Amino acid sequence: MTLEDSIHSQRLRVLRDAEQLGNVSDACRRHGMSRTLFYRLRHRLELYGPDGVHPKRRQARRGRPPAVPVQTERRVIAMALAWPTCGPQWYSDQLARAGVAIAATTVWRLLRRQQLGTRRARLAVLERASAATTGVLTERTAKAVRHVEAAHPGDLLSVDTFYVGTLKGVGKV
Repeated sequence: MTLEDSIHSQRLRVLRDAEQLGNVSDACRRHGMSRTLFYRLRHRLELYGPDGVHPKRRQARRGRPPAVPVQTERRVIAMALAWPTCGPQWYSDQLARAGVAIAATTVWRLLRRQQLGTRRARLAVLERASAATTGVLTERTAKAVRHVEAAHPGDLLSVDTFYVGTLKGVGKV
């Protein structure tokens, strides 16, 4: 017996007990059901019969459909690479003039998902593409290495002194 069948039989049992007892409040109290729900179920039973009190059959819901068609997504990315210094609102306005309605926030999310959410990221993509063809690479597009050179171990250390106070048994620290 499935859960839906169990609920269906419970509902029919409450309706039958209320009819036999002649007291709706007592039947609802015994089965732990509100009278509002009881009267709603009784109305459905009168209209549709025993199948009317069966829980609504729910199928598995499909996932959220893609908000933007692939063609529009490619169009936004191409526009972002063609005009990298413009922002999502400008792209949205240009697409609206072409007959494609897409919100600026949707454009921004799409660009962010493609790692093109900022002006700097869009310019970096173009600089890397031009560096591949011409061989010139600017400092901004070169991989940033966060390493500081030191000739000897301990060269980059600094000593910071401060007064802690007097510790019991030790003295001034």
